[in-house]
Amino acid sequence: DGLSPAISIEQKTTHKNPRSTVATVTEIYDYLRLLFARIGHPHCYNCGDPITRQTPQQIVDSILQLPEGSRVQILAPVVRGRKGEYRELFEEIKREGFVRVRVDGKLHTLDEEIKLNKRIKHNIEVVIDR
Repeated sequence: DGLSPAISIEQKTTHKNPRSTVATVTEIYDYLRLLFARIGHPHCYNCGDPITRQTPQQIVDSILQLPEGSRVQILAPVVRGRKGEYRELFEEIKREGFVRVRVDGKLHTLDEEIKLNKRIKHNIEVVIDR
């Protein structure tokens, strides 16, 4: 009656990993991640508006409400936060008939040589239409 919940933490041997956090050392990280994933509500990092699921028709309607002459790009993510050079991926995308990609926020044509540092995580999106 009226007792607040408690978390029991078992003391174990010290962890030498400098990236360890209280949650990972006490093994509650997975539970916290699950808790926030289930009860959390995602918001836009830039403007703070809640992120909601939209139907294709809602997306079309919001695009049609843009001012005359506005530019819109339709992108398809193919790599998110992964390391690599992705030369073969660029060749495959080009063979499929696409002309442009956005790599780490910068637009490139597939005719140019795109050199990526294989030790850095990259985001790659194919420009479907613009």
